[in-house]
Formats: sequence, C-alpha cells, structure tokens
Amino acid sequence: MNDELRLISDTVCVTEKALDRTEELPLERDIVLPDYYPDVFRILRCTAEPQLTSQSVSDGRLAFDITVTVRVLYLTEGSGRINCIEQNAEISRTLDIEGECSSPEVMIDLNCLRLSCRAKGSRRIDVRGTLCASVKVCCQREKTVVTGGSGCGIQLRKQTVTYPVKRLYASKRITVIQQTSLPDDKPSVGTVLRTGCSVTRTEQRIVAGKLAVKGEAELEALCTCIDKTGADRVQDLRFTLPFSRMIDMEGLDDSYRVSVRVKPSGCSITAGGGEDNTVEWELELDVFCTAEKSGAGVGVTDAYSTEYDCLPDEIVEISSDSGDEKHISCISECTLAAPDGTVGAVYDHYASCTRPTIRKDGNTFRISGGVTCSVMGEGSEGGIFCIEGQSTYEAEAAVPEESSESTLEAYAETAGCSYYLGDGGTIRVRTDVRVVYKLNGGSGTKLVSSVILNKDKPATRDSSCTLRLCRCGENEDIWDIAKRCRTTVEAVREDNGLPDGADSIDDGRMIVIRG
Repeated sequence: MNDELRLISDTVCVTEKALDRTEELPLERDIVLPDYYPDVFRILRCTAEPQLTSQSVSDGRLAFDITVTVRVLYLTEGSGRINCIEQNAEISRTLDIEGECSSPEVMIDLNCLRLSCRAKGSRRIDVRGTLCASVKVCCQREKTVVTGGSGCGIQLRKQTVTYPVKRLYASKRITVIQQTSLPDDKPSVGTVLRTGCSVTRTEQRIVAGKLAVKGEAELEALCTCIDKTGADRVQDLRFTLPFSRMIDMEGLDDSYRVSVRVKPSGCSITAGGGEDNTVEWELELDVFCTAEKSGAGVGVTDAYSTEYDCLPDEIVEISSDSGDEKHISCISECTLAAPDGTVGAVYDHYASCTRPTIRKDGNTFRISGGVTCSVMGEGSEGGIFCIEGQSTYEAEAAVPEESSESTLEAYAETAGCSYYLGDGGTIRVRTDVRVVYKLNGGSGTKLVSSVILNKDKPATRDSSCTLRLCRCGENEDIWDIAKRCRTTVEAVREDNGLPDGADSIDDGRMIVIRG
C-alpha cells in the first residue's frame, strides 16, 4: 500500500461578488436665488440628476463621490417666461468590501427615488429627496483545485470542465464634443431647461490588442428662446452623436470573449458664440468592458479514501457560462390630465425607469419596475403646466432547463417616449422600455480545492467477512456506492460484471461488494 498522499493541483481564476447592496443617500439643498433672478411665483418642475464623479477601491473600502445637478423650473408673477435655477450638490460615501479584492470591477447605478420642492418665500427654494445608489463590486481571485493524485487509497472523481483562465476588466469615461448649426427655422438657444441622452447602438471589436468601441447616442435638449415676433417660446432640439474610442486592456487578443456596457453619464448644450446660430453638444459616457478567456481541463468533483477517513476540504464553484447579455422590449403607458382640462401645446415629454425587481417563478424570471412620465405644456388659455404620473413595466425571461439554478441580473432603460392627446385634456404617454439581462451561475461545477486525510482513523473492516451484498437505490450512482462501501468504482464494476464506463445501477438490484 502506498501510504503517502500526493495531490496534483492547478489554478483557476474565478470572479466573486465582494459587495452587492443598495444605498439610500439623502439629498438636501436650500437654494437662494441670486439677485439677477426674478422672484418665484409658481414652481413648475424640480429634477435631480446624479452623476458619478469619482470612485476608488483601497484597503478593503470603496469610496465614491456623486455630483447631483438640481434644476428647478419656475414662473414669476405676471410672466409666461420659464426661469431655471441650477445648482450642484456633492455627496460622498464609503463602503466596506469583504475580503481581499484584486482587479475590482465596480458598477454603480444611480437613481433619484423621491424628490420634493417648495418655495420658502419669493427668494428661497427648499429641495429634499433621496438618491438610490446600487453598488456592485466583483473581484478576481485565484483558486487552487485538485486535478489528480495517488496514495493512501485516494479515489478521485474527475470531470472535464470549462473554467475561466483569465479575466480582464477596464472602465473609462469618454467625452465627445461636437458643434452643430441649428436649422433656419430654429431660433437661438436661451436657457437650457432639460437635457437627456440614450445610447441607441454599441459595437465592439478587438484591434491590435485593444478594444475598439463605437456607437451612437441620441441627445435631446429643451431650451427657452425668443421667436421672430419677440415672444418667449420653448423649443426642443434633438441630435444623433456618434462616438468611438480605443480601450486599453493589457493582454487582450482574439481568444477572449468581450462584453461592453456604455452608460450615459451626462450631456450638456451651450449656445455658440458669434453671429452663427450654432450649439455645442457635450456628451459624457462611462464605458465598462470585460473580457474572459476560458480553458478546458480535468477537475476533481469529489474525493474519498479506501484506507482512511477522508473528506474534501474547500470547494471552488465554477459558474456555468450563461452566454451574453440579452434584451427584452416592453411597453408602459400612463395617462395624465392637464390641470384646466385643455391642452393647447406640448413642449416636452420624457420618461425614466427605476431599477427592476426580479422574482423567479419556476423556470421564468419575472422582471418589473416603475416608470415616471413627465409632460410640460400649455393649456388653451395660455397657462403653463408640468404634470407627472407613474406606470409600471413588466417582462419575462425564460430559463433553459439546464440553467434552472441560475440567478439573473438586469437593468432597464428608456428606449423611446411618445404621446397622443385624448379627450378632456388627457395626455397618454407611451414609454418603450428595454430590459437588459444576463443569466449568472446556473448548474455550475463544484471542484475540490483540497483534501483532509486523517491517518489516525483508518477504515474499519470486518476481517471475518469476505463478501457483502448491497441493495442499490433508484438508479444509484456507482461512485456513491463505492464511496459508501469503501471500495473502488472499478472493483464494483468488475465484481458485478458491469461494462466499463457504466455510471449507475438499476433500482433494487443486489450487488456484490468484496471485502
């Protein structure tokens, strides 16, 4: 008997969640109007747009800073001109991360949950709200797994598995600036009341060891202007802005599978100088890139010894590959009513989605969330209004049978917004919602990382017994029988006339176990 245990090991790279939580951040802002702003008579709309300005991981902690652009639209008494006061609020937060974290992948999604705004006299505006920061940090960790061994009667159950060999991650903020001329029928831009952006197309490919990312973004802006008659007006501008950038990812080649998420971080518009009727668009995008190389090899999924007490020690879970991101489109509709029951004109309409909630129902994931719709317009009598309403979106993602244990991650974004007018001053807003999701985990493989062998507890055997009979369970696995009886799989097959490669035994059969 070989009484020395020798194990052969290899290293795999796994990605583990080190942090996955949602933080609610209070927003408080007391706005005092500068002297050159007119008095507040009626507040039309208040918005808060959070933007991630910095993030860092150090000494087991994630620190991030947020700049919130608070914008209040209001009217002054006796005037139909829409005024806009804009201020920034700074918010910082630090969160603890579990364990050592090398090459962290950080994703922070920001939303405004609640927002209230009221005038405190004619020169002060009080803004209160709550921001939601959904934070996820994943870390790359190298794990040792057993691939073979001998001695001390060790029995190893081996399986060919596909596992991640290397994972690369890069994030980059890019800025795109472009100046355009306004059409002849568009007056010059005055005060900017709102901006919005959505990424409509993204492509990526590997070029000379770098990742080339390109696509298009749809930008929109709502601005005040003075028309040819000298009257105050509101106009909306829309522009398609292409973007492209090379992202450095050291070691990247064609053997990696790459996924990219491009998220708008902010956009702005400013009127051009001189006599030309031009505007300058500035777009900021956050680009998140991951690249993973997979390999195939033999891993050990279970272990025991025919000679001593033996247990697998640590287990490394290798998640199954659930494929790339997928999209589901759904529609959400909301009916709003103008305050005076009439609609003379609609200046602006837009919608925003909340982070989805996910519920598993059998082999289906049900994805749902909320949509906030907003419309600015003018009644038939000339009064300006801003109205908001809430609706919901719902989508379903089917789970393949082989991935029944999968979890799902998803986010939602507005893919389009339209409206039509109904009777009695109603406005029906239709929002096209795109849900992006990816299956994670699933029926992955659990590999043995190490083995505990106790030589102080040798296997007990009845020396007076040379043959035992064992009744099998329903399609019982031969490995489980051999492990329970402290023998080998080969011995069970040989002693019972089973063909090589047989994995299980029919229900109720009596088999021989030699001592």
